Amino acid sequence: MGFSIEQLQAFVAAAEQGSFSAAARHLGKAQSVISVAVSHLEIDCGVDLFDRSARMPVLTAQGRALLRDAQAILQRCDEMRASAAGLSQGIETRLSVAVDAAIALESLLPQLSAFERAFPHLELELLNPTSQDVAELVSSGRADLGVMFEQELYPRAFHFSGIAHVEVIALAGPDHPLCQQEQVKLTDLEQHRQLMASTRTTGFRQLDELSGGRCWRVESQYGILALVRAGFGWAYLPRHFVQADLAHGRVKQLPLDFQQVDIQTGIDLIWSRDRPLGPAGRWLTGALSKGDAADRS
Repeated sequence: MGFSIEQLQAFVAAAEQGSFSAAARHLGKAQSVISVAVSHLEIDCGVDLFDRSARMPVLTAQGRALLRDAQAILQRCDEMRASAAGLSQGIETRLSVAVDAAIALESLLPQLSAFERAFPHLELELLNPTSQDVAELVSSGRADLGVMFEQELYPRAFHFSGIAHVEVIALAGPDHPLCQQEQVKLTDLEQHRQLMASTRTTGFRQLDELSGGRCWRVESQYGILALVRAGFGWAYLPRHFVQADLAHGRVKQLPLDFQQVDIQTGIDLIWSRDRPLGPAGRWLTGALSKGDAADRS
């Protein structure tokens, strides 16, 4: 069986357009070329693809069954052409993005949707590491881009750009002593265990704990939330991350008397200085930065 792409194109066009003449107009070929291509395909396949007894050709049962295969083959051919065109332009075949597990992936969906349309044949990998280990993945080359909570200082090996802000709140379990107070002072917080994020990554700023030495460090934001629910201490966590727990009363926001405005923390996009991004990586960087967030490196 040695059918050609041109034969498959003629077959699919005739089936989709309803006639050999319409297929010829669609493909910009003579009708005789389409008829001959379909006839040769029928010989190669050993079945009749069309019933030609009526005025217009009608797909046979065998033709309907093989049409799906022919359409799939042509689609794969189109994908191969697109991939080859991308490779000739230097477009990456794969991109890996590490997103802090405490950052809502939903917030990135508009950019990812646009990215899918711009690079439909590129393989995208999304990693969900905990805490600041995003930076280690980017540093080691395991990830091309990282999305993480902002740092005051970054090692010089990184470029970074602010892309968003999220609200951070102080919270504790509903039975925690701090939740029984009408107002919580800074000195009150210092009397109770603070649960904070830890990291395996060196060279990054660690958030300072409050005075008093009552601190447990947990690698995962999920782990912090689990300990908060169980009453082991209080913590600062992004509001979106704990929204469901707040709604169901599993945790409560602490009424801080010293904090009159919402605490906002930034989300940064980071990438390595040592490994220049390709066209797809640069496109996604621009889309996430929305073109108006200054690169603070």
